[in-house]
Amino acid sequence: MIPQNIIDRLNELPIEQVAEEVGLTVSHHKSLCPFHPDSRPSLTFNCAKNRYKCYVCESYGGPIDLALKQLGLSFTDACRWLGNRFGIYFDEEQRSPRWSSIKAVPIRAARKEVRTYPVDKEYLASLMRNPVLNQEAQRFLFEERRLNRAVVSWCGISSCSVPTPCWRNGRPFYDAPSLLIPYKDADGRIMSVQGRYLGDDKHSQIPRFRFPRNSECHVFNLPILKLLKPGEPLFISEGVTDCLALLSAGHKAIAIPSATLLKREDIDLIRSMLIAQSSSFHIYPDNDEPGERLYQQLLSVANELGYCLVRHELPSGCKDFAQYWAMSNRH
Repeated sequence: MIPQNIIDRLNELPIEQVAEEVGLTVSHHKSLCPFHPDSRPSLTFNCAKNRYKCYVCESYGGPIDLALKQLGLSFTDACRWLGNRFGIYFDEEQRSPRWSSIKAVPIRAARKEVRTYPVDKEYLASLMRNPVLNQEAQRFLFEERRLNRAVVSWCGISSCSVPTPCWRNGRPFYDAPSLLIPYKDADGRIMSVQGRYLGDDKHSQIPRFRFPRNSECHVFNLPILKLLKPGEPLFISEGVTDCLALLSAGHKAIAIPSATLLKREDIDLIRSMLIAQSSSFHIYPDNDEPGERLYQQLLSVANELGYCLVRHELPSGCKDFAQYWAMSNRH
């Protein structure tokens, strides 16, 4: 049992110094994110709050979280490693040579190693074959977010009530309780499955969103492209929940993790569908700085490729379309 005052001291360690210790290269308060394939720095460090956050995969936390996730250690072992690194000792085990000998693997080398283990898409497809929504999932989707049941069913969203592996005979990966959100190609084949933790993540070490390692970041809900009618607008959102809310409102919609991670093949597919149907892109930017930044990035891509991006404004006080939809549908 680690004393609370020690945990507090470890979580007060400068977040950027901890990042350097675990093998990240920090520049201008950013680094490449080690928790998803990242080609442009998307992991941001807030020195005032001493926290990190990735605006793509939404990993976030403090110094202990960063050490345990990057080094693959338990909470207790991450505390021992950090304490050994920064001279904060609290038990004899921590002083053993084991903790001083653990070296952080540079991010690029680590990513090269995990790429030898491809995502088991066949297993993920079998995992999602018979979707089930547990009590926590139904509360989140239908009571809190007020989403349309037919939309959730069409997207094939499921849930898990016990920790679930992401590959055959593997260790548990998807935490419980979690939504299981399938990412499919335009023909409906599963490319990966995102876990969305539904527990109390305010005081938890569990990340809210998780993809299996080595997953490619793709667009959510690509099968909707084949249902576009001539002249019908296609809405784009940042995040699955906004996309589900737009679908519940009767729009055709897709979701992207970030404009910087849009793959060329995804852009070409979406653009070809829009051109074929004489359609246009529409967006409700989130009412915050990341939302505005995403809009500007997408506008730049739209101007470069010659398609129309129509902006819609959310009412004042609504952070995103999901919140707007939920507030509008409370009885």
